[in-house]
Amino acid sequence: MPDASAAPQRRVPTWIKVALAVFAVLFVLGALFGRSSEKPVAQPQPAPPATTAAATTTPADPVYRVARVDGDVVVLSDTAGISKTVYVPGIQLATDCYGTETATWAANFLTGHEVTLQSVAEQTGRTLAHVVLTDGTDYAVAALQGGYARFAAGTVTDAYAASLRTAEGAASAAKAGLWGPPCNGSPTTPPVAPPPVTVAPPPASTPKPVTTKPATTQPTEDEDTGTTSAYYPNCAAAKAAGAAPLHRGDPGYRSGLDRDNDGVACE
Repeated sequence: MPDASAAPQRRVPTWIKVALAVFAVLFVLGALFGRSSEKPVAQPQPAPPATTAAATTTPADPVYRVARVDGDVVVLSDTAGISKTVYVPGIQLATDCYGTETATWAANFLTGHEVTLQSVAEQTGRTLAHVVLTDGTDYAVAALQGGYARFAAGTVTDAYAASLRTAEGAASAAKAGLWGPPCNGSPTTPPVAPPPVTVAPPPASTPKPVTTKPATTQPTEDEDTGTTSAYYPNCAAAKAAGAAPLHRGDPGYRSGLDRDNDGVACE
């Protein structure tokens, strides 16, 4: 009987080996991509801590209504009808020169309008504040821009003073309001020079009329003293009258006609 170990072994066909290798590769790929395609489960996020304090909000500035304005003094009334007087720093309004125009403008600009107060401060028993209309217009700046006031330093911050000086400079350059004649930048009326005094010359002394007495003609010895009815201006007249010659003592004789003074005229 032949030995079984000596029998020839059978070989596995090649196609079976290839098929097994393909299945092995597909198995490995499926295992890899199958894990990576799995979606991770979302973990629940921890809830944010509860806010214990409410968000802080800036309270709005109280609104006042202007009851009256007198230069840099503004009388206000709040919503409850309580009156409040504030002084506007940084300006000197015209009260003398250009004062009437300034008072009219200020009344129209503020009276009856709603305003808020900025940079409120207490000083020597007075409330100082910038008065601002609800549209953001600053009363002091507007007064300087229109030439109704001059800048007054000493009670405002440097930043605010710079804005006031800019407004004043614009009005000065434009000769607006009190920057024009006759004020020429002065809120007080310039002194008026007195009119020149004309000293009248002293009245000329009227000379007293000189009363001249009529000269009395003393008759000369060569003139006719008996009568003055005959007068001849010349010898031609005497001859024409038939009176020539005239002898001293005859009517009409006179020395003016007796050239040689021999007592006979108009010979």
